[in-house]
Amino acid sequence: MTQLLWLWWQGYLTVRLRGAGIERLLNRASQVGVALFRVERLTSDVVLVRMAARDFRLLRPLLREAVNGPRISVSVLDRHGLPFVLRRFRRRSFLGVGLGLAVLAVFYLANFVWFVQVFGNQALAVEAIKTAVEDAGLRMGIPRSSLDPARIERKLLESLPDLVWVQVKNRGVRVEVHVVERDEAESGEQRAGHIYAKQDGLVTELLVLQGTAQIREGDTVRKDDLLISGMYYDHQGRRQYGAARGIVKARVWYEAVGEASLVRWEPLRTGRRRSRYLLTVGPLTVPIGRSLPRENHLVTSRTWQLYLGTAMAPVSWTRLDYEEVEWETVPVPAAEAEQNAYELAWESLLAQGVDRERVLVEKRAVENLADGNGIRVTVRVEVLEDIGRFSGQ
Repeated sequence: MTQLLWLWWQGYLTVRLRGAGIERLLNRASQVGVALFRVERLTSDVVLVRMAARDFRLLRPLLREAVNGPRISVSVLDRHGLPFVLRRFRRRSFLGVGLGLAVLAVFYLANFVWFVQVFGNQALAVEAIKTAVEDAGLRMGIPRSSLDPARIERKLLESLPDLVWVQVKNRGVRVEVHVVERDEAESGEQRAGHIYAKQDGLVTELLVLQGTAQIREGDTVRKDDLLISGMYYDHQGRRQYGAARGIVKARVWYEAVGEASLVRWEPLRTGRRRSRYLLTVGPLTVPIGRSLPRENHLVTSRTWQLYLGTAMAPVSWTRLDYEEVEWETVPVPAAEAEQNAYELAWESLLAQGVDRERVLVEKRAVENLADGNGIRVTVRVEVLEDIGRFSGQ
């Protein structure tokens, strides 16, 4: 490997030798100091060799020495190594310089915001939201390092009263603005009230638009705790009582359990079959043949129907095929059972309203059931969400 790297640094050739008496030529070359490596014989009179580019000129005298003997032809099939790479770049110097400048330009432009997209709006126009976004300091062409999502979210909530929730996501050269609009019932005159916690959580962000905060960032709150009171003082120092408005984001924990069996029942066909028929004329059905229990039979049906016009009742003929089976237990691999239980636990979490995209931390605990025939998977997730719930008085 070291020799090959050294040859690549100096440059080497892949040479094809064709003719009789190649062995004598190779022996003579090694005697005069021509280093040959990776010699491959393709046919009886064709050999591939690799040699340093500077040694190729030493082959010419050897070929002239063998002029009276069998003729040997030499062809250079390929050139390898740094000297030949540099030679190609010298021929295409402008292309290399242009490619380098283009790469530098891409890396430089990737440090700026070039696209702003709005998601979740229904009544509000995109142009109105983008105008408010620009007023908040988010414009195309600003450096990504100067982007402050929390400040932009507060500015948007203050400038657009019809929004109740805003989230700014930095996606590289693209910034996404996700909004939730106020319900029509809430956009009108709202009665006085407070905001309570709808579940337990650790408060990470608090934004009070109207009212008085009863908690601080970093506090742990329990369900139904008072978060923002509707009592506040206006700019003239007068005590007011109105509808508390604000956002309280917190880290919330959810837990769900899923169980899966380590065995499953599969049908083993015995080969015995029977058929039963049903003749139906309008609302009347006449069975032909004996019914068999479905506990140990697989049933398939096929129906033929005939319409005799609007004046007569439709007629249908149904064939029921009963195939006798015996049920046997088949072991389920532990990994498959664990995955099945994990998916069941996540179905429960989704039913509780957990959004997988907002999961911050996920922990999984696996244990065997007491009877040894199943696996229980407990999934605990931590989610960042708004826990505020308004309650009118």
